[in-house]
Formats: sequence, structure tokens, C-alpha cells
Amino acid sequence: MYSEPMKSVNVMNIVRQCEPRDDEVDQILFQTTKAQLELLQKMQVPHTFLLQYDALCDERFTSLFKMQTDENTETGLWYEIVEPLTTACGMPYESEQGWKWDWHIKPGFSMAYLPQQRDVLIDKAMEKYKEVFGKYPDIVGSWLIDTHTACRLAEHYGVKCLCICRDQTNTDAYSLVGGYFNGAYYPSRNNIFTPAQTKAQTLDVPVFRLLGPSPIHNYDGKKFIAKETADKNVIFWTLEPVWFAGESATLENAMLDYFFGDEVLNFGYAQLGQENSFGSSDILSPLRRQIEALQKRGDVCFEKMSETALRFRQRFSATPPTVTAGLKNWDTEDLQSVYYQCKNYVANLFRDKERVFLRAFYLFDENVPEHYLQQTCDSFFALYENLPLVDTVVWAEKERENIGLTLDEHGGAFSFEALSETDVKITWNDKAVVFTEEGVKTTGISEMTYDLMDKKAEIEAHGDTVFYRYKGTRYALKTNGCAALKDNVLTIRGNALALTPKRDGDL
Repeated sequence: MYSEPMKSVNVMNIVRQCEPRDDEVDQILFQTTKAQLELLQKMQVPHTFLLQYDALCDERFTSLFKMQTDENTETGLWYEIVEPLTTACGMPYESEQGWKWDWHIKPGFSMAYLPQQRDVLIDKAMEKYKEVFGKYPDIVGSWLIDTHTACRLAEHYGVKCLCICRDQTNTDAYSLVGGYFNGAYYPSRNNIFTPAQTKAQTLDVPVFRLLGPSPIHNYDGKKFIAKETADKNVIFWTLEPVWFAGESATLENAMLDYFFGDEVLNFGYAQLGQENSFGSSDILSPLRRQIEALQKRGDVCFEKMSETALRFRQRFSATPPTVTAGLKNWDTEDLQSVYYQCKNYVANLFRDKERVFLRAFYLFDENVPEHYLQQTCDSFFALYENLPLVDTVVWAEKERENIGLTLDEHGGAFSFEALSETDVKITWNDKAVVFTEEGVKTTGISEMTYDLMDKKAEIEAHGDTVFYRYKGTRYALKTNGCAALKDNVLTIRGNALALTPKRDGDL
């Protein structure tokens, strides 16, 4: 037997003071935050509010959290770069729109600045927080935080946890592809988006993935959505109350099952809440309903984000293997999806009707640096990624039906079994896949095929190994079979196929 999983939910809301896209937003932002706080206090749920620098400079917001909060309320820093912050640091704010808050990477995120500038900016933000609340924050979050800043926050300011956006592709001004899908991990000192494999390279502060992404639909957007749903507000498949998946009572139990159902391994996690920038939308009703639904489950613990981080660190000394599974799709499409993630890789086993395939498979390598570790991101768009073994989004410039690494064209419904605290088994018909920390083992599968589509890596196949070179990094996939590449289609054949990722140092 193995230990009961840790199941935690954080209600975390983001507090901005400026929103230049709405002429009447000044009062809306404050009133939205006040209403969120009042709801959570009334429901007596532990919660976290992360304040942006501009909110820290506004007495309305600071007084609200210094005077009207109770023991269930926790504050931290939301770290997007705004004009008041750069001005306080003597730097220009290069917004093409002339905004004081700009959602583009340049000027709104830390990787748009030189490392020495990043130090000045985060120091000023942290000092402002301390000036207001009397201490440095335990939590710092942003849709993106560069690795240099993350290391400074951990080592100079002793933050307890960081949080960043879930995976997304070509959304807002950044793509995050092939990350630890949901929950929390200990990042590499070279790349905040990559779990570390060794203690020496570990930044000992857990990074939480935000928003509660759907394991079925988050990766492909509208690709597998039923026709009757395609015209709905399905831009984002997360628990955010303002979007269809988060606000829909129909989806509610299905979405929450993805994070806290019977398939949870080691750590089940979800973040609820919303940016106050969506003040004109109905944020409170869906949020209240989500909280009430989770309270009825009884085995999910509502915590402040710093409390979850503390328990996580006490429970896990290294990044744990976890699972986010969608075995029951909410609409009419016959779909199932299982994400397995550990310190070495993330893989997504997917079933679309009878077809079973690996939709995503990415290797983690702690020695591969973030693209912007030492240099700035000079564009308005940034890319954070890991090493692709199977990629059906970034490598696919056009949609195709038979995406991914096909395992079975005549598959059936998945059944799930946790074999240990590290291994899980997915079975259908007379076939099975076992995920371990080392790789993917199979039973009853003698052939796999993968149309590489518009690949953006150098790929060769020799003997039992597929060799990759991607943006200067070498790595490989051992197959325990015979691998061949012809006409851009990869074929793997053998009697006991297993897929074991190998880093450059292991080749």
C-alpha cells in the first residue's frame, strides 16, 4: 500500500489597480476585489490575494487588506511589470499602446529586462510590499517569472512558493509548452519551467501551476470539442469563473474530478479564483459554486497558498510523480485523457473514440537553460518549453486528424490502476501502458506510428533509438524495438515496446 494523496485547493485572486483597456475600470477593480474578499470571508474559506505593485501604491487596496481581513486571509505579490514600477526604478515603460499596464512580454514581464534590471525591479517591488505589510511576501506569482528572478526570490527573500500560468499555446503574449501539467514541482536553477532531477540543480521552492487546466481540452483548444459546444465561450479550458469551463454548472463536477477524482497520485491540486480585471463579469457565482462543490467532497483541503507550499515541502523532497486524468468527458465526444508527470518527463495518453495515442511527450533536462536566462526577450512574445519527443501543437502548422504517436487504432475505454507511489497502469482491451519515473512500458502493442508533421527538430532513427536535436540540445528515445523513419513518418516495431527518454549526458 502507499500513502493517501495530498489534495489541496488554493483560492487565489489577482489584484491590479490599473486596467487601461476599460475607461471605467478604476472603481470596478477595487469593488471586485472587495466583493471577492467579502465572499470568501463569509464562506470562511482560507484564501490568498496577490497584489500587483500598482495596487500596493493605492491606499484603498492596502487598507482593505490591512484593516478588513481575518486569519483566513493571506496576501502576496503578483509580479507583472507596470509603469509605476519602472518609473520608481528610473526605467522607461515601453508600451506600444502607451498603457501603464501592458499584457505583452515587452514591457509587462521580467524577461523583457536585462538580469541586472530584473534585480532592481524585483527589489523595488519587494521593498514596497514590505513597506505596506511589514514583511516580505511568502508567495510571488505571475503568468511568467524568469529564472533569474525566481532564484533571487528564493535565495535573497526566502519566498515559500512561486506560481505561474498553466500550459497554453499562442495565448496572450506567451506560449508555455510541455511543462509539468498541473500541481507543483521543484524547478531547475537553469529553467523555472523545467523540474530539476538532482539536488544540486534544484531551486528549493515549489512552483505551482495556475488556473486548473482540463486534461482533455487544454492542449488542443477546440480540436476535440463537440459541434454543439464549438460556438460557446470555450477559449480557455480552465476553472477560471469567467470562461465557459469554469462558469458552467454542467462541467463543474467533471472539471473537479480531473483534479480530485480517484486517479489522483501523490498530489491533487487546483487553484480557484480570478483577476479583478474581469470585474464586469459574474465572477462570484461560479466561484461560490466551485467552493461548495469541493466542500461536499470532504477529502479536499482548502488552504492558503503558503500553507500548501509548506505541506508540499514536508511531504515531497523532490518533484513527485502525479496524474491529472479525464476519464469521463462531459460532452458527447468519446474522449479520455491521462497526464502523467514526474521529475523526468510529462506524457499525455489520449483516446479519441477507438484511436489511442500519445498526444504529448516531453523530456525534462535541468541543464537546458531558459531562453532568456542571460539575455532579454526583445519581442512582445515569449516561449517557454521543454524537449519535445511527441509534439502535436508547436510542430503542427495545420490540423490533421491522426496526430501524435499512435498506439492502437481499435482501442477501448481506459481503466486506471495505481501500482505504487510512482507507477500507474492504463489498460484497455488486451493492451496496457505503464508510466514509471523512467519511462513508458507497454503490453500488447507491437507497432507505433507517428507522422512528424511540421517538425522543428532534427530527428533520426537508428536501431532501437530515435535521436533528436532541438535548438542545440541532443537527446533520444530508446524504444526496446526497431525504430525507422521514412517519408517523415516514424515507425517503431517490437514485441515489448518501451519508451525511455534519454538526455544528452546519458547517450
